[in-house]
Order: sequence, then structure tokens, then C-alpha cells
Amino acid sequence: MQELLEHLQRRSSPPAAGDLRRMLQALYHQREIWQAAGACERPFPQFVALVEALHELGYLRVEGRALEVTPEGRAAFERWGIALAPPVGEPCPHCAVGPAPLLELQKKFAQIAQRRPPAAPEFEQGFLTADSVMRRVAWIDRCGDLDHKAIVILGDDDLLSIALALTGRPARLVVFEIDERLVNFLNDQAQQAHWPLRAYVHDLRQPLPEEFLGEFDVFVTDPLETVEGFLLFVERGLSALKPGAGQAGYFGLTKIEASPEKWRLFEQKLVGQHDLLISDVLRDFGFYENWPYLLGTARRQSALLAEAPDRPWYRSAFVRIETLRDFRPPRCRSLGEEVEIFYDQDSIITPRR
Repeated sequence: MQELLEHLQRRSSPPAAGDLRRMLQALYHQREIWQAAGACERPFPQFVALVEALHELGYLRVEGRALEVTPEGRAAFERWGIALAPPVGEPCPHCAVGPAPLLELQKKFAQIAQRRPPAAPEFEQGFLTADSVMRRVAWIDRCGDLDHKAIVILGDDDLLSIALALTGRPARLVVFEIDERLVNFLNDQAQQAHWPLRAYVHDLRQPLPEEFLGEFDVFVTDPLETVEGFLLFVERGLSALKPGAGQAGYFGLTKIEASPEKWRLFEQKLVGQHDLLISDVLRDFGFYENWPYLLGTARRQSALLAEAPDRPWYRSAFVRIETLRDFRPPRCRSLGEEVEIFYDQDSIITPRR
């Protein structure tokens, strides 16, 4: 990639390596120059400088609006480790934002997921519907965070790691999960299918093992929504990311258990304490299966909640954050068991006495 960086330096200050890689991946999949300018999601002058540099190198051909990567360009993209495979999914034809259904992938995923261990109330488990998992897979891919990426997942009762592995795209998948049943299930499935997936039993109140710090391109988590719980999960994810620009983190966040004041606090902590931006917030992006212990805990809050819901109702936004040039993975502290991370005044589930 050095020759490309040299060409860019003649025109302007080049983007960080992570940003450049993301722009190249987005540009490769476009066949029209204006669509490429939109898909790169970086300032227009940076896009122009990149297109000009690729054109000078003979890696890109532009005729009118038509855009084509030359055979020499394709070889260069392969050398640079840019994903050349087609996207996992296409944008939804109705909203052009959310991904269209991934029916074949969802069918394979559902066959595996039906053998998962049941949700455990002691770990506050509740998992996404299969189509919600597929939406996450397609969105992660659309954002350029799937192909050849090292991905760490913090808590995986949704079995997102299996859905990602089924695409055959990630270079590495690592899961940290407190529930030993889930860890054994994930490792058994990975061994049978020869996926680059490994799960470990880990209580996130403790920092991640040293050998996993600063090693990943992407993290995904569904954090607890108490203040301590949220910051714990997300900061563990940040500690696993490589330094510098272009790494990404994803997390689910509801308005059912997180008040507007909490959202504001979370945003302030993320942006104020770390070199990153909040790039996307997708409303109602994930729906959850009705978990078996819902009614028991809901009745403790009100007798009016006596009849079970007849379809998924609990939903969350999907938030993406992206690191900037000066990002450095934080060093995380241990959190003692005496610190309450599971329940607060917004929780749907109340502690059993």
C-alpha cells in the first residue's frame, strides 16, 4: 500500500491506514463514481484524492460515471488485503437502510440455534430473533467490518458468532461468555464445522486476558444497561481493539431499560473519554424472543402483566462506534462482585430475594 500512500501524500495529508482500507473496500464494490463517493463515507476531497491516485497508478478506470477496477488494481487490492468478495446482503429495497433478508443463511443458522442451551435467568439472558441476528450480520458487512476481520464478542447468548462464522468471511472469531453451557456449545459447533471460532469462559468483571488486548478489528456486545454494567462491557470491548483509526465496536441498547439520561451519560463517557465517534444508531434494529422467565419477574412489578405477549416486543437499537487516529485501547480495572451491575431502577428484571 506504500505506493498509494506516496501518491496521496503529494495531494494532501493521507487518511489513516484503517480509514484508507475502509475506503478502498467500499470503492471496490461500486461501479459508478458518484455512488462510490457516497459509499466511502469520508470527506469528498479525500475521496477525490484517492480516485485520482488509483487512476494515476493504473488501478482504476473512469469513463463518464462508470468506474472499473483494472486487473492490475484487483491484484493490488488483493496484496493490500482488501475484501473482494461480494457483500453478504443487499440494502432493503423499501428503506435502503436496513439490509434485506438473508434467507439461506438464516435457515442454516436456525437449524443450529434450535439446539442452543435455554436462556438462564441468573445471567439475565434473552436472545435475538434469528432474523434480527441476520440483520446484524448484514449491517456489520455493509460497514466493512466482516471480511478478513478479527472479531471479539463479549457475551453471546444470541449466537452471533455462529452466524458470522457461517458467512466464511471473518479471519478470527473469539467469544468471552460467562455461561459455560454456551461456551461448550459454541466450541463444539466450531470444531465440527472447522470455523476459526474459539469461546472462553470469562466473567467480564475481570479484564480480558493480556494476550487478547489490542488484538481485534471489531467488537460486538449487548451490554447490561445499568451504568456500571454498560461501561464495563463496552470498555472491555474497547480494550480488545487495535490502536489507531478504523476499528469498530457494536452494541445493542434499549430505551426499555435505559432512560434518556442514561443514553446521554453513555454518549458523554464514550466520546469524552476515548478517541472515537458514534457513527450509526439504528432504531428498533433487533427484536428479542420472549424469554421463559419474563412473566414471573414482570408480575413482581405489577399484577396487570399477567398474560404472556404473543409476539416479540422487546427491542433494541444497534449502535456502531468507530475509532479515530489517536485511539488507544484502555487498560481496564477489575470490578468486585459487590458492585451491582445487573439491576437498577430501570430494570425489567428485578433481583430475586
